[in-house]
Amino acid sequence: MSGTSRTGRQLALDVRLRDGSSFGNFYDLRNREVLTRIKAAAGRVAVTAAQGGPAEFDQIFLWGESGCGKTHLLEAAARLVQEQGFAPAYVPLQMSATCPPQVLEDLDSSALICLDDIQAVAGNRPWETALLHLHERTRACAGLLLATATASPAHLGAVLPDLATRLCTGLVYQIHALTDDDKLAALRLRAANRGLDMGEEVARYVLSRYPRDPQALFRLLDRIDQASLAAQRRLTIPFLRVLQEENCA
Repeated sequence: MSGTSRTGRQLALDVRLRDGSSFGNFYDLRNREVLTRIKAAAGRVAVTAAQGGPAEFDQIFLWGESGCGKTHLLEAAARLVQEQGFAPAYVPLQMSATCPPQVLEDLDSSALICLDDIQAVAGNRPWETALLHLHERTRACAGLLLATATASPAHLGAVLPDLATRLCTGLVYQIHALTDDDKLAALRLRAANRGLDMGEEVARYVLSRYPRDPQALFRLLDRIDQASLAAQRRLTIPFLRVLQEENCA
């Protein structure tokens, strides 16, 4: 293990967690088991780090289509550990086009390592090699490794067979995408967590007139929340129509 303290690391590349990413606002009807597993694993990391006791290596790999909630779960785990005073390492691998593999060095000193979108570096031998070495160091340091991709480890297209094998050694979960009914419930849950009273009729209106990608819907909710506060208006269909007219003007 490197000499860097597990309590002193910053989020990798100063990545900031989104305000909305928490376990409390993840709609888990079809992914309840994986939510429970990740929350428990992140909780154990925080407790073990706080007590200074020996830890065990743990690994969870999440895969599924874009927008299904993989990043949300990684950020929620990082937030839980961060709130306990320990800085996780969070690496969005989509940035690999502009960053060298060396950004993965010394991350094994973190109690929690989150690797998001591994498919972005699949087939890139230098990056795969760096990931393989990071995995070996993390196992030796007994940390928690959470990883995501749009495909399972066996179907990532990795050029290093050992990397695919290592990514399969822990728990592997497919994250199921939200159905339209799930999106309706998730949107209302996210609104309620903001203190917004979004009735079912209003939520259905939003789903029928705006893009249904979950991330787009939640960004829209941010704008609606701000507009509602500024106008001191309740969240109603007439109010949303006014917002649409203003955006189209």
